[in-house]
Amino acid sequence: MIETGNLSEFNEIRKRDISSCNDTEIVAILSEKKNSFPNIYFLLTETTKFYTENFSDLQKYIKREKRLVVFETPSRVSVTHEYTIEGAGDISQGFHFLFNTRERLSWLKIFLEDKRVSIASRAKVVSLLTKKLGAELDDFAATLHILPEDAAIRLYEASDGKPCFVEFNHKEYKGQQSLLLSITFFDSIRNKVPQCNKRWWSPLQEKQIKYNYSTISGDANAWVYFKSPANFIISISHNAKEAEVEVSPSNDDEIQSLVLTPKGEKLSIDFTISIDVPKALKKWYNGMLYLAYLGVLCGLILVGNVLLGSVQDKIIETFNNCSYAIIAALIATRGWLMSEEQVMKKISNLYTFIICILIVIIMALSFVQYQRSDNVIDQQNTTFENRNNDYLISSDSVVYDIHKNVKSATNDTLNNTRKIKSKANDSLQMKKNNECKYQKPAKKKAEDDMINSNKDTLHISENK
Repeated sequence: MIETGNLSEFNEIRKRDISSCNDTEIVAILSEKKNSFPNIYFLLTETTKFYTENFSDLQKYIKREKRLVVFETPSRVSVTHEYTIEGAGDISQGFHFLFNTRERLSWLKIFLEDKRVSIASRAKVVSLLTKKLGAELDDFAATLHILPEDAAIRLYEASDGKPCFVEFNHKEYKGQQSLLLSITFFDSIRNKVPQCNKRWWSPLQEKQIKYNYSTISGDANAWVYFKSPANFIISISHNAKEAEVEVSPSNDDEIQSLVLTPKGEKLSIDFTISIDVPKALKKWYNGMLYLAYLGVLCGLILVGNVLLGSVQDKIIETFNNCSYAIIAALIATRGWLMSEEQVMKKISNLYTFIICILIVIIMALSFVQYQRSDNVIDQQNTTFENRNNDYLISSDSVVYDIHKNVKSATNDTLNNTRKIKSKANDSLQMKKNNECKYQKPAKKKAEDDMINSNKDTLHISENK
């Protein structure tokens, strides 16, 4: 995008229609009787030319002009006019017309050599105008039914511009034939209009400025220098004829130098000053912007897929890392732009807006990823718990079964052992019984017989 505008008009000679005056009564009189008041009509329609022709005492001694147009920012410029005055000893004492401007100049300073020059007040200019118009002013005042002094004030206010008269004092520059007169002031771009149809692909608000150079003298060569603001480049185009302008060769894109040759006639040349960002930086700024746009687009698509379906955590992590890199690059680039609010304002605001969007997208994706991980962890915990419960149940059953089998086997073994022992004891008892049965001695047998006979005797006695 290119923003067009113009600098203030300085001593530009132009013609305007009488209806453009802000005094309706004066306009009505001059519309009917312009031939009766030719000088007044000339004053109101061609103000700069009127002062130049009627107050040319100083201008005819100017033999060299120089202008330095130094841009401090793309919209603010420091202007210096230098005039070399030859034959200063012949200049009359008093106030002399220097230039005309339609708008007040900021921080206006005028120096003659190294001393500040007095600028004529509004009352002084009105008095000089009264003397110059003379009898014509008296007749005009009579038509308005006011005093000539009041008529002169109304004409001054209705004229096209604010003329500057400076004082020349012979005592200060006695004996000097060559003097340097310098004018310095600050100017800024006026009537700025953005043109979005040009360079729409770039939000950089580069400047295209209209500047008029009207020479004060028709015989003196004029040098004009244009210097771009820091970190910008400047290019100049003009409507002058080839014989009227000579462009000085230069390898510096920040400085342009030209020489104007009036050749007996005052020149009025229109310059077009372009304040541009260097191509390498322009590619970087726009490239970072397009990359940021791509990052935002991918982020929105990713958010949509996350809401509608499932996206792998690895993809989200990769996007977040890329977004962090883009944000870091945008912050670093915006740091270069913060010092300039004229050309970089729009793209700087875009960088800030995109950074905020990327941060929001990262936060949203991180939150979704966090929620998803929590759900996965809960599912895993539930699965593990179920698995543990199944394991515990199986383990208990197995242990119980093993314990039961071992106990049963143990009981069986013990029972078998007991049975074996019982059988062994029975066998031994039977063996002993058999031994006792077959191995009784004779004496034992006799004793047993005696015992048995005694038992029988006792049994018989009891019966009796």
